[in-house]
Amino acid sequence: MTDYCKHLPENILSVGGPGPHSSDQSDLKLFLETKLPPSDRREISGEFKKTLVLAAQKSKQKKNKPARKSRQYLTAKERRALGLYRLPKKGLKYSSFLPLHTLWTGYMEELLDLASLEKGGWSPNLNEETRQLQLQMRICRADLHGASVKVVGANCSTHMGVEGIVAMETKNTIQIISKDNTLRILPKLGSSFSFRVGEFLLTIPGACIDSKPGERATKKLKNKFPCEF
Repeated sequence: MTDYCKHLPENILSVGGPGPHSSDQSDLKLFLETKLPPSDRREISGEFKKTLVLAAQKSKQKKNKPARKSRQYLTAKERRALGLYRLPKKGLKYSSFLPLHTLWTGYMEELLDLASLEKGGWSPNLNEETRQLQLQMRICRADLHGASVKVVGANCSTHMGVEGIVAMETKNTIQIISKDNTLRILPKLGSSFSFRVGEFLLTIPGACIDSKPGERATKKLKNKFPCEF
């Protein structure tokens, strides 16, 4: 069997002169002087005096810097891509949202403070008095997550009478979970919703809450009061 890895004979190596594989610069310089044409031999000494940039540089170990955390909020497109505006259609249970409804009831009783209004001589009405307008503004600014609502008016007849706990509220829709553990998405525009706070049954048009819950609580409302409650 032929051995392809054996060394070349000395007679072949002597013809080629000093091998370029030698680490000694003198051997490499001698090799170039014997192989290059006379016009290029004058530049050999100058080339050996040069220092290559890459050879002079020392390899620096790169430190793993921690990823920079952006201080900017997620854009609406990124939120939709992450599915922050969607709830799973299966696996949700009505009983899981009952504690949220209990928290919302306490939140609304404290926000509206209807007991204090009654002590001050207020009675439910739609007159353009100061207390009534302030009450309507508080209701429009309220967060509906956890509210037990019922659709009492809708452009779509199939939405009439639908009731359940609000699981998610977006700018244009309300997503409620009904007692049959079914998630339903209802548009705000063209619908009216009723909910109970204490002994009072309040009905609010969807056009008055046609914005994000966070924006309603902080920004100036565009609605003209009194609303069609």
